[in-house]
Amino acid sequence: MASRANLSISITLSAEQVDDVLRAASHDSASSLASLVSSALSAPAAGAGNGSGPVPAPGGLDTCDRRLSRSLLRGLAILSCFTVQQPERGVLELARELDLSASTTHRYVLTLLEMGLLERCPRSRRYRLPRPAPEPQEPVALS
Repeated sequence: MASRANLSISITLSAEQVDDVLRAASHDSASSLASLVSSALSAPAAGAGNGSGPVPAPGGLDTCDRRLSRSLLRGLAILSCFTVQQPERGVLELARELDLSASTTHRYVLTLLEMGLLERCPRSRRYRLPRPAPEPQEPVALS
């Protein structure tokens, strides 16, 4: 029997499934992950400069569950921008779509690249989801 420490589990979710999970977690009926992130990021800061934090945006992430990680949601939002119709995206394009600054988007993209969740297309220098590795073939026992 294999040790539990040696077990590896991998779960792959489509962009639609990520949207469904986030809507369920936030108890929100937002139309997409990108709109969830946009609503959270567009919340104005309360008492600018006094460090008291953001004012919850109506229907945004802050009003649903303060335990949600906005950084993680931003990273997931970037990943959800890659579709069959648009498999390669540039930083400026992602920044505009998610209403983030180019430098912030670049930082998230570099992190996702480093973690192997994105790859850079050598031809276009744009980013894309990594190509799936071929499944290892089970050895065939010959008798």
